[in-house]
Amino acid sequence: MPLFCLPALAGETSLTPDELLKDLPALLEKGPPAPQVSEVQLVQLEEEDPQTYVMLSYAKTHPPRALNLGGDGRLTLYRQSTGERVSAVYRRKNRYDRRGLSKLDRALRCVADGKSAEMALKLYEILDAVEDKFGGGGLIILSGYRTPAYNKYVPGSAKWSLHMLGWASDIRVPGHSAAQVAAFASRMKQGGVGYYPDASFVHLDAGTPRYWKARAGRKAAR
Repeated sequence: MPLFCLPALAGETSLTPDELLKDLPALLEKGPPAPQVSEVQLVQLEEEDPQTYVMLSYAKTHPPRALNLGGDGRLTLYRQSTGERVSAVYRRKNRYDRRGLSKLDRALRCVADGKSAEMALKLYEILDAVEDKFGGGGLIILSGYRTPAYNKYVPGSAKWSLHMLGWASDIRVPGHSAAQVAAFASRMKQGGVGYYPDASFVHLDAGTPRYWKARAGRKAAR
C-alpha cells in the first residue's frame, strides 16, 4: 500500500517510498521560486547585521590568507543583475592563474559603476568548495564587490563592509536551498556565513569564522 499521496505534485497518483525517493529531486524543483532581490535590497538586509562589517584599519593589516579548501580550481558564476555567465580556471595545481582571476573579478564587479577589485583569493576558494559540494553546476551571484561610493549611496548602510574590501559575495546555488548552502558553509569554518531565509540567499566572506541568521520576517525596503 502506498505510504505517500501527493496529488498536487504528481497528478492524482500515489507514490511508494521507492518512487518518492526516485522522484524527490524533481518534486523539490517544483517548489516556489526564490524571490527577486535587488542589490540595494541586499545592502539594506545586511546593514542590520554587524557581522557583515569590519574596521577597515584592522582588515588592511589582517588580509585573509589564501587556502586550498579542496575545490577543483574552476568556478562558473551567473550574475543575476546582468545575465552574464562566466567560467574560469583560477588555480592550476598550486598556482593561481591571473587571467582566470581577472575574469572572476570582472564578474563580481560593482554593478553600480562597473568598477572591479582584486577579490580575496580565499573567497574564491570558499565559493569553489561550495560549488563543488553541490554538483559543480555554478553559483548565482547576487552581489560581489561594492565601491565606497555605491555603499554610501544606499540609505542606512554602514561605513565599512566586507563587500567593499572584495572579501564577500551573496549567492544562491541552483537546485539547492539557502539553508543547505549555509549549513555546509558554516561547517567549513573558513569565513563568515550569513543565512537570509526570507530572501533565500547566503552571504559568504573571507573574514573570521562566524555564523548568523537573519531575523524571520525582515524585509528589505522597496
